[in-house]
Amino acid sequence: MMQAKATDSRQEPRLHMDTNARRNFIKFHARLGEKPCTTVRFFDHSDCYTVHGSDDCELVAKIVYKSTAFIGVLLPDDKKETLQFVSMSKGNFEVAVRELLLVRNLRVEVYVKRSSDWELEYRGSPGNLLQFEDILFANKEVLVGNSIISLLVKLEGGAQRRVGVASVEQNDCKFQLLEFLDDDFFTELEATVVLLGPKECLLPSLEGEYAAVKTLLERSGVMITVPKKSSANDLLQDLNRLLRFAKGQQEDASGLKELQLQLASDALKTAIKYLDLVNDAGNLGHYEIKKLDLNRFVHLDSAAVAALNIMPKPGTHPSMPSYRWQSIMGVLDHCRTPQGHRLMGQWVKQPLRNRDILNDRHNIVACLLESPDTLETLSLDYLKRIPDILMLTKKLMRRKATLQDLFRIYQVILRTPKILKLLLELENSTIESMICAPFKSFLEDLTGLKQMVEQVVDFEAIDRGEYLVKASFDNRLMELQQTMTDLYAKMGRLQTKCSEELDLDGKQQVKLENVAKLGHHFRITLKDDSVLRKNKNYRIVDVIKGGVRFTSDKLEGYAEEFASCRSRYEEQQLSIVEEIIQVAVGYAAPLTSLNNELAQLDCLVSFAIAARSAPTPYVRPKMLDEGAGELVLQDVRHPCLELQEHVSFIANSVDFQKDKCNMFIITGPNMGGKSTYIRSVGTAVLMAHVGAFVPCSMASISMVDSILGRVGASDNIIKGLSTFMVEMIETSGIIRTATDKSLVIIDELGRGTSTYEGCGIAWSIAEHLAKETKCFTLFATHFHEITKLAESLATVKNCHMAAVADSDNFTLLYQVRPGVMEKSFGIQVARLASFPDHVVQNAQEVYNEFEDEHVDKQKKEDKALLEKIQVAIEQLSTAGNNTDINVEDLTQLVTQFTKDIKKLDSDYFKSVLATSEA
Repeated sequence: MMQAKATDSRQEPRLHMDTNARRNFIKFHARLGEKPCTTVRFFDHSDCYTVHGSDDCELVAKIVYKSTAFIGVLLPDDKKETLQFVSMSKGNFEVAVRELLLVRNLRVEVYVKRSSDWELEYRGSPGNLLQFEDILFANKEVLVGNSIISLLVKLEGGAQRRVGVASVEQNDCKFQLLEFLDDDFFTELEATVVLLGPKECLLPSLEGEYAAVKTLLERSGVMITVPKKSSANDLLQDLNRLLRFAKGQQEDASGLKELQLQLASDALKTAIKYLDLVNDAGNLGHYEIKKLDLNRFVHLDSAAVAALNIMPKPGTHPSMPSYRWQSIMGVLDHCRTPQGHRLMGQWVKQPLRNRDILNDRHNIVACLLESPDTLETLSLDYLKRIPDILMLTKKLMRRKATLQDLFRIYQVILRTPKILKLLLELENSTIESMICAPFKSFLEDLTGLKQMVEQVVDFEAIDRGEYLVKASFDNRLMELQQTMTDLYAKMGRLQTKCSEELDLDGKQQVKLENVAKLGHHFRITLKDDSVLRKNKNYRIVDVIKGGVRFTSDKLEGYAEEFASCRSRYEEQQLSIVEEIIQVAVGYAAPLTSLNNELAQLDCLVSFAIAARSAPTPYVRPKMLDEGAGELVLQDVRHPCLELQEHVSFIANSVDFQKDKCNMFIITGPNMGGKSTYIRSVGTAVLMAHVGAFVPCSMASISMVDSILGRVGASDNIIKGLSTFMVEMIETSGIIRTATDKSLVIIDELGRGTSTYEGCGIAWSIAEHLAKETKCFTLFATHFHEITKLAESLATVKNCHMAAVADSDNFTLLYQVRPGVMEKSFGIQVARLASFPDHVVQNAQEVYNEFEDEHVDKQKKEDKALLEKIQVAIEQLSTAGNNTDINVEDLTQLVTQFTKDIKKLDSDYFKSVLATSEA
């Protein structure tokens, strides 16, 4: 076997195989055949893990070792067949699996050697993490949701399709069903995918109608799976086992109104089978089923999510410095709990259309901001110490919980009344009804669990770092407990003797500690190291930052005996612990509800901290009913941009009023701030609909039904779409979806095709939105011709991003001012970007040539137009003296004369026309 030399100090485990084993493995790997590029295969060799094949090797080597230098080659003696490989330890295998499933959205398969052959032992995908939960979430915060959707499409009459969607949220044990009619672009389905944020989607096929669905899902970054066809499972029978029924309710799912959605129910049947939910005892009796109402939420398409930078990049962790200013979620997410992080991710993707709920959220944020001490205590003292109750509850349900897990739940039950007391002191009716009342109810439901833990768990042992059942539950436990108490007393006496021998000041200087790998030992500070080394009665075990660990023969003997006793104690208490966990499982429902309430409080506290800690504090938006037709934001700022270092943000305003102004056409130089301005408006409206305060000095916002965006240009090479095609797909979605209650932001539409075609498309879309849809629209463009819309539509206003330029200097002011800016200043921006002088000079010369040609052409056109007007004046003069002229002919002559005058770029004629029209 040959292996590439490592180029850094890290050493991967060696792969030990004799010649015959190598040859057989290469043959087995060849028999597996081709695999999808979205799947990575691992092989468990007991002492290490491997991946094989060039694609998997390169991917995993870069994830684990940050270098492809760790790729080796399996090389049998005959050298006829070879196979690349990367070997890794169990720890690095877990690192790779976590990255592949949670960040890169790929599938993972793990093969294990069984007798003479390899067998597929585990498989996982972004939406099905069950078999990898111990690897992914052991001692790790779960900051992202884990949902999968299954969908079916049925052709209805005409161009309509009925879509049935079933969503399975495995963390929250929740089924959600919905059905809707959709167009051939699947506009509603796209909004549903944005809303639910699934990691994976199950489709029955990739052909026919599902080809368009596949394209949509890929554009949204969702993995697609076509499950193998198998014998149909009985949905009602599965639901009867999986659902949590209320006390006294008949455990029969057949009467559930949600199952009237036949297409969605069939999709749910597929998802339950694919996830194999009924064969996991931890799922039984814990799921709830709901009908999802899309009308509760503001419609967002994937283009708007990207345009507004709503979500952080995959793999970005809240601890990273860049997390805070890369996305809207990062700006708002100051959560202290994992469940808070997860709920925040859900809230920012699901802005609400319910004014009452939003006002409640705004009321709570305002109250917290008025009580800074309470806000600080909640965030830094209480919420920071709340564990992930949902994950602990799942461990309970799967019978994998330990006494330590149960004690952590108990600590939450103890801490919640302190949170409740602090909130009640605020004397705020919204907080009392929204948060305090549910807290009280769930705490009452958990009283029995609290009492059981107090009766069963040995709290004195916990003080020593051990989680044991009270000895009084069993005679054998009492004997072992007495032995351990005696041993602990003996070790205590050794501690006192050690302090005297080393001439150190009592037990404060010599610590008796217990660490899992070392057992009981002594520790002193590093400064006392020299005293210890002179005494031959003690030997050093370890040196750490916190001091020197050491032991003696007697202490080691006591420690071994103590460890043996404790091991027997834990074995003896196993049956009791199992009974305790069995009882605790019955409290899963109130624990889940308490988890959700704490997550909600964490998010609202986070909103208040975000508003307070911004460079300029956020303000509470005044929310108006849908259709009120008002959107006023004074001094609006972009929350991400203003958080970046060395940025002094220049705020701008927007004022839309129904029937007065609903569209801004924004011109101005490249890099002048057009995109930032329109994104700032979209972001502020989104934040208000989430329940957060907004980065303005004043905000009055009519509730919107959708936020639609078309910002930025990018080729989608992987999916074979050009910049122009992406623009057209996104913009067609806007036209189909927008209503007079929507907010639309469009930037630089019409690029990627000829100038005249692009201008024509941009004009027609702007005119449609302003004239027909009448929605709030911010339309940034370089096509200055479009600004003429303001001449024919009173609700359209022109504005521009100000800049000052002369022959030597060019300054961007980033201020929105009324009127049109005729130049784009592209050459000046190129100079700012440090283009070589000769390139800039050449660009200026070419521009001047084109401009001269344009001026000459314009002069010729104006001359011809003047001659035409001259003739028209003579005709009108003659007509005035001719009493026999037809009135229609005269009207036509005047109309044509007026049109020609308007075409002529003359301030004098314009003023004359304006006076006559007035």
